[in-house]
Formats: sequence, C-alpha cells, structure tokens
Amino acid sequence: MSEAITPHKAKKLLAAELTAKGLPFTKLTARHVDFTDLARAMPLFVTIHGWEPNPAFDDLKRFAKQHGFYIQAA
Repeated sequence: MSEAITPHKAKKLLAAELTAKGLPFTKLTARHVDFTDLARAMPLFVTIHGWEPNPAFDDLKRFAKQHGFYIQAA
C-alpha cells in the first residue's frame, strides 16, 4: 500500500496543479478530519481559499483523489 500523503506535500501538489491550469487562489490550508468514530480513517482535506466558481473543480477533485486527498473551496 502507498504511503499516506502529508499535508505539506498535498498543498504543494495542488498549488502546482492550480498554477499549471492558470486557476487563481489566495492560499491553501490542509487538515485531517477525524472520522474514526464512524469506523473510517482520517482523510486529508485541502481547502482552496479565494476560489472562484469554475468548472475545473471536478478535474481538481479527480487530481486530488488520485494523489490521496480531498479538496474543498472556501
């Protein structure tokens, strides 16, 4: 099984992808969300701050999932 991604690495990967696609953002934050009480792991969520609605969000969600984390916009 692959090694879990760190918050720092997830933010770097997402920042590079956003920049490559020319999508503006102000900052990225990452945190683990604890779902252990529901018999699930602690997934990593990266929040894109300053996100303007854009159809590219679905592509970014797929990119994040391929790399082992989830995204949300604020």
